[in-house]
Amino acid sequence: MTTILIVEDEAPIRELLSWILRDLGYQVMEAINGREAIALVTLHPPDLVISDVMMPVMGGRELCRWVKRELTPAPPFILISSIDARVVNDTGADAFVRKPFDLEDLEEAVRQYVR
Repeated sequence: MTTILIVEDEAPIRELLSWILRDLGYQVMEAINGREAIALVTLHPPDLVISDVMMPVMGGRELCRWVKRELTPAPPFILISSIDARVVNDTGADAFVRKPFDLEDLEEAVRQYVR
């Protein structure tokens, strides 16, 4: 089963994403910041990471760089944020989805990177 890690500090958004992805048939792991996500991915590498950009402790940009540098093979990484997409240019992220996100756009981005 395909596993997706959601990294989002806002509980309502994290819970909505989890519900949507589980409904689509994916297994979901959740973390509230990048540091918590690193602890999870080192034990259970996911097939895809979806992360907010701005979070306390460690944000999505730093997490994406860490994942791309430290995990082999590195899973695809989708960054989500309400800020301009240009802030993710130097992260190695595979995709960017703007908040508030359209559910169809998010589903399309996920399907593009997982089978």
